[in-house]
Amino acid sequence: MDSVTQTIVNYIEQTNVTNREDLLSVARIAFLDYLASLAPAEEEQAVQDLTRFIGADQSITVNQDTSTNLNKTANQDTYTHQDKTANVDGHDSYLTVKRADKALYYGFASHYLDFDDAQANLAGHFSTVLYSALLAVLKPTDRWHDFLRAYIVGAELEGIIGSVINPAHRTQGWHSTGTVGVIGAAAAIGALRGLHGESLAQLLSLAATQSAGMFLQSGTDGKPLHAGLAARNGVWAYELLEYTSLQTSTKPFDPERGWLKTIGNITVTSNDIASRWLAPGQLIDPGLWMKAHPYCSAAICGAEAAEVICTSSGVFLWNDIERVTVHFPPGADAALWYTAPTTGREGQFSIEYIVYQVLAYGAVQDELFKIDTIDQSVRDYMSRIERVYDLPKVSQSERITKVTVTMKNGDTFTETVNNPKGSPNNPLTLEDIRIKLGLTLQADQIDRIMEAFTHTNEVEPFLQTLRKEGVLHV
Repeated sequence: MDSVTQTIVNYIEQTNVTNREDLLSVARIAFLDYLASLAPAEEEQAVQDLTRFIGADQSITVNQDTSTNLNKTANQDTYTHQDKTANVDGHDSYLTVKRADKALYYGFASHYLDFDDAQANLAGHFSTVLYSALLAVLKPTDRWHDFLRAYIVGAELEGIIGSVINPAHRTQGWHSTGTVGVIGAAAAIGALRGLHGESLAQLLSLAATQSAGMFLQSGTDGKPLHAGLAARNGVWAYELLEYTSLQTSTKPFDPERGWLKTIGNITVTSNDIASRWLAPGQLIDPGLWMKAHPYCSAAICGAEAAEVICTSSGVFLWNDIERVTVHFPPGADAALWYTAPTTGREGQFSIEYIVYQVLAYGAVQDELFKIDTIDQSVRDYMSRIERVYDLPKVSQSERITKVTVTMKNGDTFTETVNNPKGSPNNPLTLEDIRIKLGLTLQADQIDRIMEAFTHTNEVEPFLQTLRKEGVLHV
């Protein structure tokens, strides 16, 4: 084992968050936000198609509460009846849902609407991968503290790697939700399942060698698939290690030939890891960006700036607008891939489409991200929106956007935002998460979920409540 891998393994093994309520509280909110991002996506056609592909469609039944007498097979993960099987959650199904496929489903679904949290150092999404992988390997006796600790460990490693390889990794065209996410998933699984030493190094190695994901998939189903594949491959790496005699390198982060050198041509030392680990923690600094609407988090500042202008000046008629200028620091709009989107899906990654909506309606209209074709008249309006890069360069963890609306009569309105709602310095509250859950669930369902979330010591009773309320299905 090389020195860098040894350092990472040591920190995964030794991380103690018992007295880190600051980290644990963020992890709890992140899990609820993850569920709120997952639930509305399960109605999407692509998500339902994936359930059929992995053989899970017969277990996707809302409000199903099935208990059965199960006989466990030798591998300890598949339960069988004489004439049918049940998946590991206890739902009747004629096909067993493998743990890796379960992770694939949850990762794809929770990222499908791009409603899930993001983090600046990673330049990608933590929770969609980490919680999907952890749910797939969860055991009935696992306790909240261990579950959340595993998430914190995975997030810490992902954020540290992101701080080292970005922005070059992102600008080269990689999507770190997939490339780094699989490594974080393995770290989280290793932490939850108590892997140590060379076994943990091999798990990280098996995950790292499956690293993939290109940002050109933005605006297509390929982007959420990155999250699903990262979660699945992390679980699959764990299963290869646990149930086969397969051996792999124990030097995934070797400074000369390891992942960081191969992917980013970066030489990292043990001190680069040690000096960053939980100091104070990637969930705290730079923290998580959580979303009130399903679009790329790089647009949140611009959207809120446009909303403030509308609040102070009223909703505009586009026929009265001469032009709109969106001001960014250099390179800060890299994730906003489309300047002239043609579909609602592409529009999730377009500041032009998002600002158009706000100025036309006073607020973002979530349903417009689902349309197959953006009307030509709307595309004409978007052509009046231009991007400029005249704001001072900011650190990788900061975001700032200014919007200027120039009217045909010469009036000008401008607003600058750097800490919008959902940002680490202006985070979503528990009530905001309830609102997100309310997009799919009734108030009484949310009450029961929140009650179970705050009054259970083990994770499984809470998951049983989620199944009864129609949130977790696979």
